[in-house]
Amino acid sequence: MQPFILSIADILNDFNAWSVFFRLLLATLVGGAVGSQRGRQGRAAGLRTHILVCLGATMTAMVGLYTGYILDFSNDPLRVSAQVISGIGFLGAGTILTRNHSQVTGLTTAAGLWTTASIGLAIGIGFYWAVVVSFIIVMITISVLTRLERSTKGRDIEACYLELSDVRRVNEFCDHLGPNVSELRVLPAKSGTPSCVGLELTITDLGDASEFFRSVRELDYVVMAVPVSR
Repeated sequence: MQPFILSIADILNDFNAWSVFFRLLLATLVGGAVGSQRGRQGRAAGLRTHILVCLGATMTAMVGLYTGYILDFSNDPLRVSAQVISGIGFLGAGTILTRNHSQVTGLTTAAGLWTTASIGLAIGIGFYWAVVVSFIIVMITISVLTRLERSTKGRDIEACYLELSDVRRVNEFCDHLGPNVSELRVLPAKSGTPSCVGLELTITDLGDASEFFRSVRELDYVVMAVPVSR
């Protein structure tokens, strides 16, 4: 059994058709796992984005190895891969939003994309044990630690669902709430009314929850405002 395992390890560590297939499959699985979690959180970069980022980074690393070891080009095989780390910043920047000139959201998703790209590079060069360890840490960070972070903020946080009568009033409503909105997700209206839009908010420093919901329901464009559990 041990010689068989060693032969498999040699095949995967070598640069051949089997190792290329395995690395692409591993990139798809790792990117999909991270992206699936972000997608369930309603983030802009979800399953498909993370898979493509991880696959692209893996392919970039393998292209460098191919030109160096197969085509025997006299160049640094990781020179192309180095550009992924800086280039992914443009994609990550698209997930970051600033509201009310003070509240910034999307930083975790942007950092996740950057980390997923780094994991993809590691997959591409066959750095498997680092891939496994980093993947476990990433999943703990974006799932377990997210819930822990929310729980430590205690009673000053309130999650609520609202429906507005017009999607064009979303920005107006955010301005009305002020800088205390830490998360905002735009959803299809649960009522099924085509003209309505749903919002799921996480608000910090809420104060009196009953007073907040009373004041929100008084707005003429707010159809529904209810607390939700997370």
